[in-house]
Amino acid sequence: MTIGKILDNWGAVKHFTYKIQEGDTPILVADKLEITLDELRHYHNFNCIEDRDVINADFPSHLEFLLLKPTKQESDNEQENAKPTKIIFDNGFKIPFHNVRGKNSYMVLQTTENEKHLQTIKYKVSVEYLKKDKNGYSLFEIDRISKVYLNNVQVDTLTDVIAEEVSNVLYPLLIVVDPEGKWIDLHNFSAIRERWMAKRKSIVEKNESVAIHKYLNTIDSILNEEENLLQNLSDDWFLKVFFNGVHTTYTSDLSFTTAVDFAITPKDNALTFQVTQKIDEFLNDGNMVVIEKKGTLTNTSQESAFEKNILSGSYHSIYHLNPNTYCIENASLECDIIGDLTKKATVKIYNLNDKKIIASEQNHDFFVGETIKKESFFKDLFKLH
Repeated sequence: MTIGKILDNWGAVKHFTYKIQEGDTPILVADKLEITLDELRHYHNFNCIEDRDVINADFPSHLEFLLLKPTKQESDNEQENAKPTKIIFDNGFKIPFHNVRGKNSYMVLQTTENEKHLQTIKYKVSVEYLKKDKNGYSLFEIDRISKVYLNNVQVDTLTDVIAEEVSNVLYPLLIVVDPEGKWIDLHNFSAIRERWMAKRKSIVEKNESVAIHKYLNTIDSILNEEENLLQNLSDDWFLKVFFNGVHTTYTSDLSFTTAVDFAITPKDNALTFQVTQKIDEFLNDGNMVVIEKKGTLTNTSQESAFEKNILSGSYHSIYHLNPNTYCIENASLECDIIGDLTKKATVKIYNLNDKKIIASEQNHDFFVGETIKKESFFKDLFKLH
């Protein structure tokens, strides 16, 4: 095997590389490297620069090297002298959200698979903090900053192109996020509605297909009312994973049990999973805070629109947070159900900003005060000028 290295700007190993040999397949290479196929595929797909380099069922014909996760190699003395760094909580055992500021760009990779089919969707988004109200509720702007790639190919069929055009009217998307980092409301429905009316007119002028008109009528029903759009966005996997409320208060043993909902098939009924949410006491080797949610389906009598006989299900998500700002650097979710058909959904979110994280010795508090939140409509909380 030919294994190489790629170094970062500080001289540390950023990735290992594997030179693909004639006859290699993803499964064969994973066996050679003694890792799982998911580990090989997910790490490479998250870190490859070109969308055409993504691995699906097989290697792209032009691909010469794989990117592999580096292993930490230290001398016995370095391991002995290295002291783990404890994370810094805010007010007891709380991970604060009020320090999350600035703008970051992320790669998003969503995979759905069953026994016969695997589909990947890949795109880039930016997440920007805009402002905060006196009660700790924040306004964020989400924008899609790349084309959408389906199974490593930019969408090009008429139906897919129109679907992408329609989805783009949502962006930029302004959302309200609560003090624990969970998104709870939409802020710019009127602007989205105006963009949709202009886009609809443009599409109708270029397409007379009955099927396209039926599709546009379906979108009309979603964008006619804000509640309909909110319900639709509640199934968005990126929003569901990224703004998931991990910035919360933990118990003294750094874990608690909670319920999470997730629709493993888009537009399907959400299933409820009972999970243990825990936070590691120390930063990991990459100087990041690690939060994990792991559990199983609460009740196998639950049914989805596409799955009537569910035997079991599992939910596992991991978050890596910057220890200085508590901003999410990367996040992953794997969720599956086993029944008449086995289905698995994977969501990977990776910060595109190439930077080395150094944990500061103290936490800088930007919070200026807290008041009891009044019952009011969220649009009254923010005035954008």
